[in-house]
Amino acid sequence: MQAAGNILAFLGLGALVGGMPFFGAVMAPLVFTHLPLPVAGAFIRAAFPWYYTYIIASAGIGAVGLLLRRSVLAALVPLAIIAVTAWLWVYFLPLLDAWREAGNTAAFTRGHNLSVWINGGELFAALLLFIRLAARAG
Repeated sequence: MQAAGNILAFLGLGALVGGMPFFGAVMAPLVFTHLPLPVAGAFIRAAFPWYYTYIIASAGIGAVGLLLRRSVLAALVPLAIIAVTAWLWVYFLPLLDAWREAGNTAAFTRGHNLSVWINGGELFAALLLFIRLAARAG
């Protein structure tokens, strides 16, 4: 079980730490620089369920791996990422959309900035855990 746990922990956390920056640093800028703004916004909004599914799945794989390793406290990090991402998806993303559709630019901007910081916090937590695991593996 230890070997399977190691594989799943590294696979899940590696996918998480690699995929999250790809969306923000590659995909979003590419879409917003090559598509008209209304099309780009609609495209990114349509991509978010896929992005959140990816985060939840990769964090879930990492959490299962950590639990198989009996690293219960470490597993709390990806489990918290799953919970926060689910909240963003189910509650916060529809709220952002409502603010945008209502023309409440100030609320939308604040909310968008908050979601970026939350996403960055999730990435930072996953990266620290990934580094900690890698340092202990060697």
